[in-house]
Amino acid sequence: MCEQIEKEEAREIIRCLRSCLTPAEKEEMSLAAARRLFPLLKHAPRVLCYADLPKEAGTRELVRLLRTAGVRVAFPKVEGEKIAFYEADSFGELIPGAMNIPEPSGTAPPVFWPEAPVVTPGLAFDRRGGRAGYGGGFYDRFFAEEPDHTAIGFCFGFQVTEKPLRLSSHDRRMDLLATENGIFSCHGGVRLENKRL
Repeated sequence: MCEQIEKEEAREIIRCLRSCLTPAEKEEMSLAAARRLFPLLKHAPRVLCYADLPKEAGTRELVRLLRTAGVRVAFPKVEGEKIAFYEADSFGELIPGAMNIPEPSGTAPPVFWPEAPVVTPGLAFDRRGGRAGYGGGFYDRFFAEEPDHTAIGFCFGFQVTEKPLRLSSHDRRMDLLATENGIFSCHGGVRLENKRL
């Protein structure tokens, strides 16, 4: 059996690598990742997508492309121990929320889009779809309640570990990984280009 890496160890490694990332590098890689993922999502009527923090893979270009194509987008808002998604047309509608993460105001009812792909943040991922988030468990609880979504890990290539992550029983695996280097299926490691969800 392949040697595994603990999630906390992977988090520390990726945090260190991300700390060296310049704003220009983030922008360049985020644009490349967005332009690779967009063709798979442009025909989806709805997408659930996170709003990025300074060192995360940026989603602004992806959201701009989706909205230009007429795709409806909703963003997460922390509500106690859970997240709920609220529709917004752009990042300009978001406000600083929990942990200073941009989020919707939540004045309208949350959306229930069980068919929508979920563009998912994280600190570390592996080729099998393993994900190490930030330790809050928000996305794992969301996927436990709504398990039918296609889960897409959106990250930089250096965030994908060579060793598989040691996961817990409640950890949701990603179905796809999207990086600046390409789109990869986590069910066999197949590289995908110009497919449709």
